[in-house]
Order: sequence, then structure tokens, then C-alpha cells
Amino acid sequence: MFPTDWSPPPIEFLNLRVPQASRGLPEELGQEPQDLDPQGSLTSLEELFGNMAGPSQKSTAPVYQGWMTGDSAYLCCQLSSLCREQALEQEREKLLLHDCPDLYSLDLAEDEAPLTPEHRMLVERFSMSLQVIPPVHPGETVFLPRRHPLYCILDCSHLKPRSHLEGLFLSCPLAQQLSFLRSGLLSNLYLHTPDCPVPLLQWLFQLLTWPPETSSGAFGLLWDLSVNGLFHQSDGDKHWWCPSLQEVTEVFHSLGAHSPALGLREPRQHSGRVLKNSTSLNWSEQQDAPLEIALDVSLNYIYKFLALCALAQPGAYTDGDLLGLIELLCRVGLDVGLRLLPKTDLQQLLLLLLENIHEWPRKLQKLCCSLSEVSDHHHNLLALVQFFLDVTSRSRWVLLHLGLPAQPQTASALHCTSQKL
Repeated sequence: MFPTDWSPPPIEFLNLRVPQASRGLPEELGQEPQDLDPQGSLTSLEELFGNMAGPSQKSTAPVYQGWMTGDSAYLCCQLSSLCREQALEQEREKLLLHDCPDLYSLDLAEDEAPLTPEHRMLVERFSMSLQVIPPVHPGETVFLPRRHPLYCILDCSHLKPRSHLEGLFLSCPLAQQLSFLRSGLLSNLYLHTPDCPVPLLQWLFQLLTWPPETSSGAFGLLWDLSVNGLFHQSDGDKHWWCPSLQEVTEVFHSLGAHSPALGLREPRQHSGRVLKNSTSLNWSEQQDAPLEIALDVSLNYIYKFLALCALAQPGAYTDGDLLGLIELLCRVGLDVGLRLLPKTDLQQLLLLLLENIHEWPRKLQKLCCSLSEVSDHHHNLLALVQFFLDVTSRSRWVLLHLGLPAQPQTASALHCTSQKL
């Protein structure tokens, strides 16, 4: 039916584009359509088929001339209408560019934008520049800089020395007791004994607030003595000491935290254990690291030891003490000087304290209410939420409660769901 040298006509006209219309088509198509008659457009397209066909196709035109009378006629009509629409769009674009030649170089500032007075009032009311939202939360002023560490005295009034070396240590002044600690003699005295005096552990816990030169040795010995007591404890006799909530508050007070920032009552003043005295113990003489770094080191020591207590003695704290301790730790973590420092030890400690709460469904709402009052700034509350890692079911419930508005119906629904868990 078809000659051997026949090939189908090219179909490039199906992908016609306005910028390329005059590049591969005859001159008649490059011009704008003058006649909007469909029959005239159909005739021009038929001529296009004839011009685009090769010599062999022209010679065999009678063979497939009827092919143009069927569906191809409808297709040509559609193509002609498409060409007319593109021509009209091109005309509109030319008119727009003629009216506004610098359309792409306009500076649409707020003062030059064509806004109605009502819209302008809304924009001015709710607009916010990037400088209003800082990348770091403002924090809270929790710790004030201290030039002198608090004078920590070992209360040995109820201790009986078991050796001459221990009697010498208990009777010597503070400077020589610190030399016992730094030289390692204190480890030889108490590390291999079945029990360690509680006043010594309290004294070491208070020394965690001193500069790193002293607090590092105090933390190492406190950790070793506590683990040693854990191995020696039995069901009837326990050799483990955990600092109370008030003692933790006193430690933070020794670091420079003022009581309004802690949100708790004033720490009790011991006549012989914690005194505000700076006799020959200048902070700047022992302080080599910056104050923020030294504060972070001391806090990490405290967090690690409290985490050890939470793991070794899950029932050492009541639910009330756990809620108060979590609130206290969150307040401390929002200090201004600690904003850019990592909070890994604090996050791990908070996870352990959440797991130790006995009446979890009942205390959850109370805990979240107290945490929402830690700071009045929303950015600080966002940083507080980030203290709780999304790794346990209880931490997820805390995140869920802190992220929802305080509505009674929502709180009661979550309370019922948490009871099922």
C-alpha cells in the first residue's frame, strides 16, 4: 500500500512553543494569526503538512490524502485554537511589559506595596523581624558569680577515729584536710573499709562546688566510696548515702544560686558545716578555668552522682522530693551562663528521676504544672522541654503534656490514658 521510501511526517508541531514558533516553521506560521476563521486555520495546517513532507511523500500524496479527513481534522482544529490562545497570551505579556518595563526589578518594600489601610494595619500589627526571635533562649539568672568558695567544715563531732592517721585527719584544719584529699591519703583511709562516715560523704559532696582542682578529687573519692558501700550493703544493713533535696539545694546555693531563682525555701544554715567565710581561700587563686566552665564542671559532677544514687537506690526519694528535685534541676539548667553548653548529664538524670516516681499517673499533671511555672518566657520553656529526651514512655508523656494547652478536658483525657499504661 505504501512505497518503500515512505516515512511518516514529522510531528514536531505537537510540541510547538511560542519562543520557538518562528525557528523551524515556515514564515507564515511565524507571523501572528490574522484570520480567526477555523476553516482558514485548517487550510493553513494542511498546507503545513504539505510543506513539511519530503519529496517522496509529495509524490505519494494521493495514497494517503484521505488520512487528513478523519481524526486529523479535529486535531488540526485543536491545534489552531491552541495557537490562537498562545498568541493572545503573548499579546498580554507584551502589553504588561510595555506598561511596567521594570517588572522584575521592582523593590516590593512594605512602604511601596499597594496595600489597603486595613491590610497595612494587620501587617504592622503582626509583623516580626528576624532580630526579635534570637537563636538562643534568654535564660534565667540563677547563679551569681562568687569570688570566694563557701567554707566547708567537716563535722567530725560524732566521729571516733579508728587509727592514728584518721585522728590526725579529723583534727587538722581545712587546708591540711584538702592536702589529705589531693595526696590520696584519704582514699587509703576509707576506701577499703566496710562503711564510710556519712559526714565525710556530705563533706565531699559539698566540695563538688569548689574549683576543678579540688572538685575533681572530691568527686572521684565520693564515687569510689559510694560504689564500695554498694558492694558491701546487705538486706539488713545498708551502707549507702544519698543527698536529700535540701542538701542538693544547699550545694546549688554554694555554687552561687540565689534562693528566688531556686524557687524553694532558704537552705538551713549549719553552724559547723557550711559557713560564708573567705579566710585565705581566694577563689581567683585556685580558679584557672572561666567561671562558666568551672560551674558546668561542678554541676556535671553533681548530676552524675545523683544519677548513681537514682540507679542504686530507686526508693531513696519520695514522689514529692522527686518532683521538687526535677523542678530544681530544670531551673538550674536555664542559667544564662549555661545556655550554649551541652546538658547530657542533666538529661540522663531527668530520665532516671522520672522512672523512680511511684504514683506516675497521679503525679504527672502536677509535675507538668510545676515545670510550666519555671520561667515566664516562652523561649526558656522551649529550652526546658528539650531537657527531656524522647526515649522513654514517661518522657514522651511529659513532652506531650508540656506541649498541650492547659485545658481540663484534655488533661483528664490524658490522665485516663496514662492510667491504662
